Amino acid sequence: MKNVLMVWIAVTSLLTGCSGGSDESETTPSEASAVSTEEAVVDTIPMTNLASLTIGDYEVQPMYEEELKDGHFNIRITGGEVAAVREWVGPEDASGVVIVKTEIENDYHHGHIDMPDPIPADARLWIEIEAPDGTLHKGSVPLGS
Repeated sequence: MKNVLMVWIAVTSLLTGCSGGSDESETTPSEASAVSTEEAVVDTIPMTNLASLTIGDYEVQPMYEEELKDGHFNIRITGGEVAAVREWVGPEDASGVVIVKTEIENDYHHGHIDMPDPIPADARLWIEIEAPDGTLHKGSVPLGS
C-alpha cells in the first residue's frame, strides 16, 4: 500500500507540474492577459456610434471605425444568440450592392463594406440578423449626420 501511495504522489506531482521551486522567467502570458492586450489595441481605434435600434428581439448598436468612407462597421448586439449577421449600404432589397456577412471580433460583429463614393446624403446601413431558428430580422440606420 505504501508503494501505491508513493506512485500516486509522484504521478500527481508530474501531472500538476510541481517542481519544488518557481522560475518566473519561464512563465508565459495567460490567455486572459493576451486577450486584454488585444482589447487594449482594439480600443485605440477611433469608433463613432450610429443611432442604436431594435431589430426583432435584439438591441443593436452600430458603429464605424475611423472614417465612414472606409466601410469598417462594428455591430454590438444584445438580446440573445444570433446565427449570422449581414450588413450592406444601399437600398433595402440590397440590389446592386454586396451583402457582407460579419465576423465576431471581441464583443461585436465586424464587417467591411465597399462604400459608395460619394456617400449619398440619404445612405443607410442595413443590418440583417439571422436568429438560431433561421428567422430573419432586418433594420437600418441612417449614415448621415
